[in-house]
Amino acid sequence: MANHSDSNSVESKFLKLQEANNISKAAYKEIMGMALEANAWVVGTPALGTIEEFQQIFKTLPPPGMRVECSVETAILPIAPENLVSVLMDVDRWGSTLSRIAHFGSSHLPTGVLQQLSRADETITKIVMVNAEFQLPTPLVPTRKFCFLRCLRKIVEDIWAIVDVSNDYFHHGPSDSKLEVKCRRRPSGVIIRRHDEYSEVIWLENVEVNEHQVQENIYSSIINSNLAFCAKRCVRTLLQKLKRNNSRFLNLRMPVDQQARAYLLNLTEYMEKNFLECINEAPNRRKWDILSDGEVRVLKDVTMNHVETQGSSNYIALTSFRIQAQPFLVVQFLLKNNVKLQWPSLLEEPEEVIKLASEDYNNCITLHKNVDLQNDFTKHHDYLLQEASWDEFCYFIISSPMTQAATNALFVGGCIYDHLKPSGFAIMPDGSAGLLSDSCLVTIAMQQELAVLESGQAIQSMNFIINDIVEEIYEAMPSRLLTS
Repeated sequence: MANHSDSNSVESKFLKLQEANNISKAAYKEIMGMALEANAWVVGTPALGTIEEFQQIFKTLPPPGMRVECSVETAILPIAPENLVSVLMDVDRWGSTLSRIAHFGSSHLPTGVLQQLSRADETITKIVMVNAEFQLPTPLVPTRKFCFLRCLRKIVEDIWAIVDVSNDYFHHGPSDSKLEVKCRRRPSGVIIRRHDEYSEVIWLENVEVNEHQVQENIYSSIINSNLAFCAKRCVRTLLQKLKRNNSRFLNLRMPVDQQARAYLLNLTEYMEKNFLECINEAPNRRKWDILSDGEVRVLKDVTMNHVETQGSSNYIALTSFRIQAQPFLVVQFLLKNNVKLQWPSLLEEPEEVIKLASEDYNNCITLHKNVDLQNDFTKHHDYLLQEASWDEFCYFIISSPMTQAATNALFVGGCIYDHLKPSGFAIMPDGSAGLLSDSCLVTIAMQQELAVLESGQAIQSMNFIINDIVEEIYEAMPSRLLTS
């Protein structure tokens, strides 16, 4: 009797694994078919046996209230294919590379029958379960939360396929997502082949999302147009990151060691990550306490990484608005005036002591030094670290003050200063003409240390700071501000 029970258990496990393997194969065949239909360089779909019934589950209509967004983009990327595969399969590096889209990424090895997939299919060389959130740089748009299986397949020599598919397609798979998943990743992925020393890719995005997730607001047209999270934006974001990593010094007026370039790239990446966390729809409650959430959102830093013992606390205020002005004009104004906005008491122009830029100038990191004469004998140096970058979808200008001690620690020992207080701007074209569109959508986040006793005082002060900057932008533009 026990043997019969054991036999049934083994048979059941085999059937579950066989089903999971067929679904995985069907997802692979589905993305190859999508690439073929898009007239990319794929010349046919793989012969994988009778799996049409499993492919049909990816072709069903989405449930009520959901819609499908699908896009394909091809490109040649300046990275060796083995390196690109490594980046995409390492979820931490993938999330860092696509940090402007993938707000959050974590991974773990699959369990249950999914753990056995690579044994059942020898073309699968690596498999990982991914939890991820995708966001726009504004608190007005909800994040998209996914849990999916990512499989690396080596098709033939010098050609790979990385296939994503939501874990809920696997009926016998684990339901262990760490996120409250609201969206579904239909078969998506990246097909990669060697192109000399570079990678030629076909990037496929294919997702089910909540049709009513975004209430009617200034970002609705971007979300509904499928521009925000499409394959083209993913490819352009990756390309911008690769160019950024090859930045070179154009100006260097202070002593630094040979690792200074890497230090600056790491620190500004950390700064951007903090900025994006602040403007997320749902900021980390262990870090921030939401004091008010009206037209201007005001947050208080609830960690002890500031000088609260001296009677001050750190606050951030943020808002998003639409302005009837070309994004190019708004960007130029902010590039010219951001240092003054950060240092409103400046008496003279600060010195630019470092400039690190990509070859196409789409990414530029600068360090500005201000000399504060405390008396006839003492000079005090303040610094402002700024990064300005453009990824064909959004322009970012993010900056943070730095002390002399922090600057020394960075360039002498490479220490990432975790007390950064990044403020910044995210400017998105409101139209298909990019920087030359007739209007744009702007998100502002400003951090400030205040010595106030009551939350109401902090809210009032931070509202004043934000509204004053919005007014400056408004007055500088030959246009009228539009509300949501």
